[in-house]
Amino acid sequence: MKLIKGDISEEKALEAYAQLMRAKVISVDASLALEAADFSLSLRLGLSMADGIVYATAKREGAKLVTSDEHFKGLKDVEFIEEEKRREVK
Repeated sequence: MKLIKGDISEEKALEAYAQLMRAKVISVDASLALEAADFSLSLRLGLSMADGIVYATAKREGAKLVTSDEHFKGLKDVEFIEEEKRREVK
């Protein structure tokens, strides 16, 4: 929020906050941790544990992962946003 409010506008920060309030909290349990490890190993991408958990969570929830993180570029069910396009949104 600090980045959005400070670098873009208070209006955009409030929009982001409204979206966060709609978020679903997912607990990281042993099963999800194992799925994350499996994705990281099977994809041979060397995903960090955190990235593996993000990807496994999206897969488990049937969600599309929208990111500009290069680690996810080209993966199934990932919408990759190039850095230049992300800056245009400001």
